[in-house]
Amino acid sequence: MATERNDDEYKPVKFYQDASKGRKRGFTSFTEGDAHYFALVIDGEVAMISQAYTSIAGRDNGIESVKKNMKLEKRYRFSENAGRNGFGLFAGNGQEIAISPSYKSKADAEYAAGRMMGKVKAKRKARSASASVSATPGATPGAAKLIKAKPVKRANTEDDYRKVAFYEANSVTNGFNSFDDDGEYFFGYYENNKLVWRSESYPTAAARDVGLASVKKNMGDPKKIKTIDMGNGQSYRSLRAGNHKEIARSGLFATGAAAVAGASFAGASTAAARKPKTAKSKTVKAKTVKAKPVAPKAATPIAAAALATGAVAAAKPTPVNRTPAEKDDDYLPCKEYHGHPVTDAHNNVALFQHSDKQYYFAVYDEEGDVRIRSEGFVTTAKRDEELASVLRLKDNPNYYKRIEKGAYFMDVLYDERGREVGRSCLRKIAAPIAAAAPIAAAAAPVAAAAAAPVVAAKVAAPAAAAAAPAAAATGGFGWLKWLLLGLLALLALFLLSKCFGGKTEIPAAVVPPKASMISCWDGSEAENQAACPTKVECWDGSFAKMSSACPIEPAPEPAPEPAPEPVVTPQPVPVQAVMGSIDRMCGPSSVTLFDVPNYTPKSVSYLGSNPQFGDSHSLTPSQFFNKLADRASFAGSDRAFLNYMARSLGYGSFRDMDASMFSNATLSRGEKGMLGFGSDHALQYSVLNTDARDLEAFRVRAANGQDVHFMKSCGNFMYVCQ
Repeated sequence: MATERNDDEYKPVKFYQDASKGRKRGFTSFTEGDAHYFALVIDGEVAMISQAYTSIAGRDNGIESVKKNMKLEKRYRFSENAGRNGFGLFAGNGQEIAISPSYKSKADAEYAAGRMMGKVKAKRKARSASASVSATPGATPGAAKLIKAKPVKRANTEDDYRKVAFYEANSVTNGFNSFDDDGEYFFGYYENNKLVWRSESYPTAAARDVGLASVKKNMGDPKKIKTIDMGNGQSYRSLRAGNHKEIARSGLFATGAAAVAGASFAGASTAAARKPKTAKSKTVKAKTVKAKPVAPKAATPIAAAALATGAVAAAKPTPVNRTPAEKDDDYLPCKEYHGHPVTDAHNNVALFQHSDKQYYFAVYDEEGDVRIRSEGFVTTAKRDEELASVLRLKDNPNYYKRIEKGAYFMDVLYDERGREVGRSCLRKIAAPIAAAAPIAAAAAPVAAAAAAPVVAAKVAAPAAAAAAPAAAATGGFGWLKWLLLGLLALLALFLLSKCFGGKTEIPAAVVPPKASMISCWDGSEAENQAACPTKVECWDGSFAKMSSACPIEPAPEPAPEPAPEPVVTPQPVPVQAVMGSIDRMCGPSSVTLFDVPNYTPKSVSYLGSNPQFGDSHSLTPSQFFNKLADRASFAGSDRAFLNYMARSLGYGSFRDMDASMFSNATLSRGEKGMLGFGSDHALQYSVLNTDARDLEAFRVRAANGQDVHFMKSCGNFMYVCQ
């Protein structure tokens, strides 16, 4: 058991323990006053504690640094003071980032460090006698044998979920609780202090948050909840999204005969399992319907677009043929994206919040129809980050994939990592040029011609029948009946030859009307602008389909030879050095970014408390440029600052800059100049008295030699002078 360790730079251990109550494993973060802290909990005990941070961003960076270094044995330093043992965790630059509590022995401290590194397994608790041995009548306690229970075969395994006790140990309040464990991310939902829904394991916190939002959206719909019988007396409730994919699961509970028999198991919560039996009471068997695989119906084109994989789980389900799994449940119906006010006229974008409390965007085409729609986001920041990717890639056909669903299709946009960032609405696939109606119309005359002999035969038959009694009345001319029938047959053959002979022509198929055409620049017509001939501007201002078709350009007249100019000896001009380095004098300037006041600079001992563009240590120079480019794509203070900076460096605007102008750099301690801070991009004359990590920066090459920097710890602008 860890005992309390007091250190001038840290709070007492009890402070971190009280803030981490109910936590079994993982990081906890909390705030007291204006200070922010974190702790790492392992096996239900605090294993590492942090110093106070002045900002949430700085605290979160500390957590990431612990995650990065805790697996490396060389990052640990053990110490002993007055019989108390502990250790500190250090970053690669030698900076202490967290410490352990004090332990009674070095072995206890090494065990705690081994658990953090993943090299030591948790200590097993001793089993009680009743749980570990089976007493046989007449046998001595020493003769008791351990009986291993045979594993129960289940029709539906729970490999993707943790046991209910795991969610209970990591949840402290009613409602949704999010947590992580060894790089896996989970959530649980509680009502009346009871677990209602538990999640699968997610590889990232972002993926977990998307799953949580989907559960919030669907858990109020009873049609989305199915009861699954596992075939061994146990069942669970399964929550499905609109595409039938399972997004959460309840704990296990007893069903059927097992509930009546009073079977007990982890997670059982049904009333039948808790209710005691009485002599007069009659037990009613709880009925649970086994889920059946959803059989696909003959879908209309629009209904077919909604099909996706994820049939309800059941024992030995029958395979169901479905269209590829889509993210349909994350999007609103297309009608919900129409008619919103445009908030970005340049890109024709509308931003809005739906009644589900999530944030969306729509990119319209020139006619005001939806070109690209977004899924829902829980914050505007995540929505705006996704929109930046869409605006960057929306005109590049290499990032689209077309998905056809029956008679309809949609275009899906992906980013450079292959992640879906938007999609179009369903559009109907164009019908073939030769339409069915004209073909049917053309076939009508043929059918009528073929029907004529039949009609003639039907008319001739009654006539022949009428002629037979007449012939009999005149004296028994029965042979006349057969003669008439033969003549009728010859007539039918004659009509058939006329209808289907080589001389008779079948009417031609009706040609469907042409699609609406547009006029091209050369007077021709085409279905759209892309189908028009190539337009090349010639030297004389005319246009042609190719350069070789342009008029031949006449040779220029020879220019008159200029008169010789008198030779003038140039006067020496003072050389003005263009500074491509940071060796520049501090002083007044007409450019705000370089205007250094004459008072003493303010000493800055650490960075990160008031960031401009955020911590960027994990980014390459090219990635940091892309980060600034995304911020510059939206109207506001970020775009105004970056455009002003670009003009101050000799460029027209930030759009004229590219990633090749950014490189890694490390400033020296004691450098001074104009340091930016805050979302309003204020400037302050400062001197950097920071450690090595806070001196790392990105250098920006200027067109006029006035190179500047962005500090990696906070993304703050820095103009260095001497």
